[in-house]
Amino acid sequence: FNTRFDTFSHVLQYPQRQLVCTRYRDYTHTDKLPNGINVIAAIASYTGYNQEDSIIINKSSIQRGLFKSYYYRSYEEDEKYENNDLIEFANPLLQSNIIDKNLNDYSKLDDNGIIKEGTYVTDSDIIICKIRKSKLENGTEVSRVYGTKIKNGTSGIVDKVIITRNSDNLRKCKIRILKIKIPTIGDKYASRCGQKGMCGMIINESDMPFTKNGIKPDLIINPHAIPSRMTINQFLEALLGKVACQSGYFGDCTAFQNNNIYQYAKLLENYGFEKWGNEVMYSGISGDQLSTSI
Repeated sequence: FNTRFDTFSHVLQYPQRQLVCTRYRDYTHTDKLPNGINVIAAIASYTGYNQEDSIIINKSSIQRGLFKSYYYRSYEEDEKYENNDLIEFANPLLQSNIIDKNLNDYSKLDDNGIIKEGTYVTDSDIIICKIRKSKLENGTEVSRVYGTKIKNGTSGIVDKVIITRNSDNLRKCKIRILKIKIPTIGDKYASRCGQKGMCGMIINESDMPFTKNGIKPDLIINPHAIPSRMTINQFLEALLGKVACQSGYFGDCTAFQNNNIYQYAKLLENYGFEKWGNEVMYSGISGDQLSTSI
């Protein structure tokens, strides 16, 4: 991914292999190309900031790299001939007889009219500039300016710039813009079962609820999200994932296999947990024991 120039791509920084997966992983290679993270999730109402389907995320988990991703977007331009005029890369600030008067957005270009690597750009900055020199009827030579901007409402760092030759032996420029995306309020997340929700609040780790062993969740989802959607498989995946963490084995969630929920209960009890996965937790804000099992 660090040498490709895709139109756009999202790259998760710390992907993890699934603890619970189907037997099809040997054929689809999802264990070799992971696209998610195994999180410690609590199903609870906490502070009211995870009402409806929203989720609360642990601030320290984000600082450790949870869900951090890179967004790449590529742009390209070619030099070309048009009506015997050559349209070529150039910096308009170094040219004379420019028709365009407002050249404020061209300040970050190099002598060739191309943005430098490592430059921070917004949607108002020109990243590639081309100039077309032509003669008016009175013989005066003028230069017209063509500028390329990045997509509206976006920003980022110029990650890579390459210049090659096209089929006409003229220069071709490709530029890749990188945006580092760190989870924040309003971002949308989803489980593999399609339970999706917005981040409603980011809470300090010290304010998150904790178990007797000091385990704190990476995120808290709302119980409201489960009954009406009937995603029982997400419950089973969570319970089997808990067992997988303790045992060091991967869980098998292939369809029509392992349907006996009492086997899950027995495994959890073997590792010292309540058989249906409930935990007594304590409020990180007040320190009091929460009056419900989570």
